[in-house]
Amino acid sequence: MKITHVLWSLQYGGAETMLVDIVNRQCFLHDVEILLINNVIDDDLLKTIDSRIKITRIDRSAQSKNLYPILKFNFLILFSKADIIHFHQDNLIRYLPVRFLKHNLFLTVHSIRIDAEDVLKYNYIFAITDAVQKCVLQTTGRDAILVLNGIDVLKFNIQKRNPDGIFKIVQIGRLDHLTKGQHITLQALHKLITQYNYTNVHLDIIGEGDSEAYLKKLTQEWQIESFVTFLGNRTKAFVQNHLSSYDLLVQPSLWEGFGLTVIEAMSAMTPTLISNVDGMKTASGNGTFAYTFQSGNADDFAEKLNEIIYLPNTEKEVLAKKAHDFVLRNFDISLTVDNYLKYYESFLFQSNKK
Repeated sequence: MKITHVLWSLQYGGAETMLVDIVNRQCFLHDVEILLINNVIDDDLLKTIDSRIKITRIDRSAQSKNLYPILKFNFLILFSKADIIHFHQDNLIRYLPVRFLKHNLFLTVHSIRIDAEDVLKYNYIFAITDAVQKCVLQTTGRDAILVLNGIDVLKFNIQKRNPDGIFKIVQIGRLDHLTKGQHITLQALHKLITQYNYTNVHLDIIGEGDSEAYLKKLTQEWQIESFVTFLGNRTKAFVQNHLSSYDLLVQPSLWEGFGLTVIEAMSAMTPTLISNVDGMKTASGNGTFAYTFQSGNADDFAEKLNEIIYLPNTEKEVLAKKAHDFVLRNFDISLTVDNYLKYYESFLFQSNKK
């Protein structure tokens, strides 16, 4: 089977890093290609892609109005010999007028915020959670196929750090505070320091994005600079090796399709504190394997932080072990790969019957 995956760019993000894990397994038995439209490519992530996978780069400048890259994109899709053409951002279809000549265009919907007009243009639709599947149905009237996200669970280091008296918290994700809620984390941390009188706590923020300057300004205004480190982007290997060195991962998203960092933390047996938005219910076993707080509520966030810090380590370790086993059973990347291939093959079988 020949499979082409289509992306705008290749940067560290949930969909992109997961796709790398998927294609690195698909290429053992299939002919796999990644088609990248824009020239926004992280070289470290690119290096993690198996050499058997063909990388086709159009190298369009982001926001460019030059028609040539779009014409090239259409040419490559029109004359593609791929059995499966799998898109991972719904708005790519806007720039593909030749779509009417193809009948093998698949889309994975990663978010509960979608453009119905775009999604309806694909032949087949996948959803990453029940919440996303329901959103697609309500928004478009189309049934999406449920294929849960996955990660390479056993690649995460689970060797816990030696206690040093500092409670270490980490948040990982694109610096987009209106989605990922980093400002709520900073506000909760400020409350933890000023209202609960903590001095032995530290927050690492991993990621880059448009909100970076705003978030750094907040740390200055609240005088918590010494309690916060902005680490910028870190490689997948760094996350796999270092997540277990933290006492807690926080994910205070205001909305979320899934929350891949949550299952990454569970794979590292690091406890997680998440907002109670629908998108992360699947990742947390409907809240069974994570601590939760009221989305957008910094007071509740700070209170839960205080409670978690005071919990006996043995109690947190028991929950972390259960969370790890839950992820291994439900979200290992092998399950994601097998499910995609099952539906690809079903499509090919039905096509050959016609």
